[in-house]
Amino acid sequence: MQSNSNKIFPVFDLGDVILREKRESDAEDFFYHYSNPKVNQFILCEIANDIEQARKDIAYWRSLFYYGSGIYFAIADKNTDVMIGAIGLSGFNSYQKRIEISYDLSPNYWRRGITSKAIKNIVKYAFDHFKVNRIEASVATANTPSKNLLIKSGFTVEGILRQHRFHKGYFYDVYFLSMLLDDYKFMEYKKSNTLINKIHTLAPNNQ
Repeated sequence: MQSNSNKIFPVFDLGDVILREKRESDAEDFFYHYSNPKVNQFILCEIANDIEQARKDIAYWRSLFYYGSGIYFAIADKNTDVMIGAIGLSGFNSYQKRIEISYDLSPNYWRRGITSKAIKNIVKYAFDHFKVNRIEASVATANTPSKNLLIKSGFTVEGILRQHRFHKGYFYDVYFLSMLLDDYKFMEYKKSNTLINKIHTLAPNNQ
């Protein structure tokens, strides 16, 4: 697959934070973020051992967008532009029309609704830009908060994949979840109807 360096990486403003492209200058923040045990305890893949490896990891995640196989954003504090997490899409299958979402966030920013808003924007981007029919997610079975967040965001638990991930000498079970395009359209339909009903309720009675 050929890279297209002329593509413009999108930016999403979520209020207190922005979703933007990862940069080489994020390497130190990237390394320390993923070195935090509260962040990496449920990330079932290799974590950078030093700043140089962090730079290589950033280069890989950036390349997804330019090769058309996905997109990965830094979640950055709007005031400081410091990277405090990440969210993105990978494993794009254009024939099967599916892609996988994953994310993480610094514990200092938990319980502010940031990840929820980020998921909402990335889900919309996946359906609008990649034209997929299905967005998938896998979550370690011990990570109940993440599973519940995905369910709240409109994902459905399809089951548990037993010993699906091998990490640091152990096999881990994961919840497997998905959101279909039909699910997304139905959620948007319900939201629009709720909004219309609220407007009618608040409108003055002209009779």
